Amino acid sequence: MQNENAIQAINLTKTFRIKSPQSSGHFGRRKTMSVNAVDNLNLTIKRGQLFGLLGPNGAGKTTLVKMLCTLLPPDSGTATVNGYDIVKQPMQVKRSLGTLFSVGERGFFWRLNGYRNLEFFAAIYNVPRVKRQERIMEVLKLVGLEGSAFDLYQRYSGGMKRKLALARTLLADPPILLLDEPTVGLDVISSRNIREFVRNTVKETGKTILYTTHYIEEAAHICDQIGILSRGRLIACDTPNAIRAMIKQNELVYIVVEEIIPDQIERMRLLPAVTSLTENDEYALGNQKGFCLELKSVDQVPAIFDFLFKEKIKLVNFRREEPTLEDAFIELTGRP
Repeated sequence: MQNENAIQAINLTKTFRIKSPQSSGHFGRRKTMSVNAVDNLNLTIKRGQLFGLLGPNGAGKTTLVKMLCTLLPPDSGTATVNGYDIVKQPMQVKRSLGTLFSVGERGFFWRLNGYRNLEFFAAIYNVPRVKRQERIMEVLKLVGLEGSAFDLYQRYSGGMKRKLALARTLLADPPILLLDEPTVGLDVISSRNIREFVRNTVKETGKTILYTTHYIEEAAHICDQIGILSRGRLIACDTPNAIRAMIKQNELVYIVVEEIIPDQIERMRLLPAVTSLTENDEYALGNQKGFCLELKSVDQVPAIFDFLFKEKIKLVNFRREEPTLEDAFIELTGRP
C-alpha cells in the first residue's frame, strides 16, 4: 500500500561551520562558529498537495530542498521522499523527484535550441528512445514553449528559460516536484504564468509540489497549505487562512458617515467597544466624514451599528480590515 505522505522529515538537521565576522585576537584569526541552517525540522506533505514553504532569506529553505533531493546529507534526523529514505535510498529518491532551483537556467547549452536541450536531458533521465520525441513536445506544450521549441536557447527571455527548466523537471514524469523560488527575478507576467502552470499541474496530474518562496502573497494565492520557516525551524504550518488567524490584533473598521456632529464623534470614541478612533477621510466625499475605529474584537462591530442607528447617523460606507498573511509572517518570524 502506498504511503499517503509524499514527503516526511523527522528531526532533520543540517549544521554549517562558518567564520565569525570578528577576530579572536590571536594573530587576527577569526573564530569558527556553528549555524543550524535546518534545526530539528519535522514536516509532513501529503500526496497531491501544493505545499508552500515561506521564509526570509537565510531561513533554510534551499538547504532543506537540497537535503530532500540528496544534494546535501543531513547531520541528524531523517526524511523520506515517496517512501524512500534520502540517505539509504538516494537513487530511488532522485527518480521520484523533479527539482528546480531559482538558478534553473544553469546546465543548458546556449548554442542548442530548446528541443535539443531537452533531448539531451531526456537521455540522461532514461526516457525511452521511442517515446522521447513525443514526451519532449508534450512537456514543451505544457509550459507553453511549443512555438519556440526550435529557437536557440541564447535567444530565450528570462521567463522562457525558467519555463524550459520547468519542462526539464517534468521530462521523466516524476510524482513529486521541488520548486525552489521558481519566480525569483522574473517579470510580473512571467511570474503569473509560472504560478498558473504550477497550480494547474496539481489539479490536472495530482502531483505533489513543494514550492518555496519569500513572496508571501504568491504562496497565499496558489498553495493549499503553508509552512513558515525561520532560522531553520518550522514555526507555523497550516492553511493560509488559519495562519492569518494565528495573530492576535484588534479589529480595524473604516466607516464613512453623513450628518455627524462633534459631540457624536466624541461619544462614539468613548463607547466601551472602541479602543481608539481617528479621522480618515480617504473615502469621504463632500460633507461626509470618515473614521478608522479600532475595536476590541469583531464581536463589537454590532455596537457601532447600534450607536449609528440610535443617533440617526447615515452610514455611507463600511469596511473591515483583516490581518494579511504578510502581517502573520512578520509577527511570527519577528522580522520586518
